[in-house]
Amino acid sequence: MTVRTQITFKDFMMFHIRSSLLRLIVFLFILLVFFIIKESVDGSTEKDLLQSVPLWFAILILFIAIRSFFSVRFAFNSNKNIQESITYIFTDNKIRMVGETFDEDVPWSSVYKIKENKDWFLIYQSAKVMNMVPKKFFTKEQISELRNMIKTNNIKAKLRND
Repeated sequence: MTVRTQITFKDFMMFHIRSSLLRLIVFLFILLVFFIIKESVDGSTEKDLLQSVPLWFAILILFIAIRSFFSVRFAFNSNKNIQESITYIFTDNKIRMVGETFDEDVPWSSVYKIKENKDWFLIYQSAKVMNMVPKKFFTKEQISELRNMIKTNNIKAKLRND
């Protein structure tokens, strides 16, 4: 099975927003709790807290959003391979990835794990290195066929049931 893909900055940014949103919310909630505790210990009144917390919360969200945008943009622009048009050839024995500047064969036995979410197949070569394969370039039949290949090759995987 052959699938030709191209990841845009918008795709890359949306992936990172969706994958980090829960962590961001938990982080902000923890910071908010610590801020409220600190202000309470310092002797701030309830009125002072109600006035200062939303302001600091908004500043923190704005800072994180701006920092995240520039961080993701730098990651995307510094990795030329991810920007290339990539053809994935899935066979019973291996995954072949052919880009404009590279050609790589990855045997199924060396795939660390695969995660599937609504929009992506994430093929991990190690715990930290992955290939992001957008599902929008697959047909429904190809998605089903890839899931079967993954199961047949006994790859550690989290696959969807749709």
